[in-house]
Amino acid sequence: MEPEEYVSAGAARTARWRAAIKQRSIPETDDLDTAIASAFSAFIGHYQRSGLLEHQQAANGMVLLIGKALQDAGYCGDEALRRAENRLYYLQMVARHPDASATAKKRWELGPPDPEAALMEQDFDPLYEGDFDVTDEDAYNE
Repeated sequence: MEPEEYVSAGAARTARWRAAIKQRSIPETDDLDTAIASAFSAFIGHYQRSGLLEHQQAANGMVLLIGKALQDAGYCGDEALRRAENRLYYLQMVARHPDASATAKKRWELGPPDPEAALMEQDFDPLYEGDFDVTDEDAYNE
């Protein structure tokens, strides 16, 4: 059998297998991995937002375990952890806002906003927009 024929035969077998499991409504491994990752990221997000310190510590520990697993697999520890945190954030935001725009989803891929940078990027407080005169001393004394 020529190499091209072997590849074609393998691709044909894969296509038949995929069609069979799709017809039986059985998820492929990628679909399972995606569902597990989404559920796990939601679980971590719930714990991160919890008011209980134990929950927050458990969530942080889970994130560190993800980073350790990636590092053990040969990836750069700090960069792998940063990318894992960004991906968790993305999955959490998509789960919370399934109808979000493509622009929002693209922004979420970058990870959570830096709290200090977010303060600098925000528009002025709406309470102080309009004809507010910064030289008006009475406004400061209210």
